[in-house]
Amino acid sequence: MSTEPQSETHSEPQSATGPIARLRSGIRWLNANKKRFFWWWVGYQAVKGMLTLSLIWIPLLLIWLRSRGAA
Repeated sequence: MSTEPQSETHSEPQSATGPIARLRSGIRWLNANKKRFFWWWVGYQAVKGMLTLSLIWIPLLLIWLRSRGAA
């Protein structure tokens, strides 16, 4: 047996707890999950667009057309 401390080659090194280290680990996590987040963003934009169209733009168009006597 050796008296030297065992090196932990099988696990990742201890990360620092400072704000820069947390930011870097967060960026690594986002980069690892960027495809999933892209599709979540696409879905969010689709739902937001449908809600905006149906709850804001279509009623505004109908109000405008009725005020002109066209609808």
